Amino acid sequence: MGYVKLNNRVSTQKILSGAAALLLALAVMVALPGCGGGQSDEDVIRASLSQELDSIKNIDDSFVNEFSESINMSQLSVYGIDGVEFMKAYLDGFDYTIDSIEVNGDTAQAQITLTCKSYTAYAQALQDAVNEITSDPEKIASVNGSDSEINDMVGGIVIDSLNGVDLATTEPIIINYTKVDNTWEPASSTSGDIAAALMTN
Repeated sequence: MGYVKLNNRVSTQKILSGAAALLLALAVMVALPGCGGGQSDEDVIRASLSQELDSIKNIDDSFVNEFSESINMSQLSVYGIDGVEFMKAYLDGFDYTIDSIEVNGDTAQAQITLTCKSYTAYAQALQDAVNEITSDPEKIASVNGSDSEINDMVGGIVIDSLNGVDLATTEPIIINYTKVDNTWEPASSTSGDIAAALMTN
């Protein structure tokens, strides 16, 4: 019975979707537009990017609380994982560089590189932890508790796996901008490009 219940609870794809939701939301945050105010176009874009990336890097409580409310972490709450706790663990060590900004009239390109916990390493660590438990007869035999106890154990696996993941740098990300009514708007593909980089690092 423990084996069946445990395997029904431990779906790595379901758990990873919580991390995916976080990374997709981060991608949207990074892609916010910038408005001019007497600064050069390059400075406006750099300031806008820096403001958003610094709020992620510094993981201040107001940012984390507001941000956690804006994304769906319900997949993780089932396992007794607090969304804020998960975010802080995932973003621990986050950093960035703005490699270059090139402005050409009403278009511009910014190149950034992000550093954060490796999503691929997290996915592998999570799968390895799940495999270790579900392939050990003694551990399976010990899992005869209630659903909430099993879920709490799964939650422990998730956080332990995440805490053990090393930082990794993304490939350089190009953000294309167009100036519309004195506001630099990122291309519609920007969020997808950033999310893809974060989810393959």
